[in-house]
Amino acid sequence: MTKPRKYLPTQASNSIWAELKLPNEDHKVRALVRSGFSVELLSNLANIIGFRLISVAHSLGITRSMLARRRKHGCFNREESDRIFCLIKVIERTNDFFEGDQKSVRQWLQTSLPALGQKQPIEMLQTTADTMAVLNLITRLEFGVHS
Repeated sequence: MTKPRKYLPTQASNSIWAELKLPNEDHKVRALVRSGFSVELLSNLANIIGFRLISVAHSLGITRSMLARRRKHGCFNREESDRIFCLIKVIERTNDFFEGDQKSVRQWLQTSLPALGQKQPIEMLQTTADTMAVLNLITRLEFGVHS
């Protein structure tokens, strides 16, 4: 008779939250957003997804001069950090949808989509409404709803 094995759930090794060294407790992440994400975090995020920092900042509505000021200060303000949080959520969901295929994630983020009014998902991160449209599209794709 074989001995029963203990169930050990697999942990997502490519979790964007873990790669960015962010806490997995919701209240701690919210506190970080309120206090302001570091510029280093956005730089690391850009590296993870294979985009230039200035391109990612631009997609979030952060100008080159504002990025330079934030670098000097060390962190983003609450509103900018909220947009960074939204980008992380979009990347997390896109990464899950493409089962960790980073090339597909990058390609999809830069593809003009009819469901988004011919905009690229990476261009839809400056407002909560636009970000929700991207997240809703991912949900529809996950469930096979034609978009």
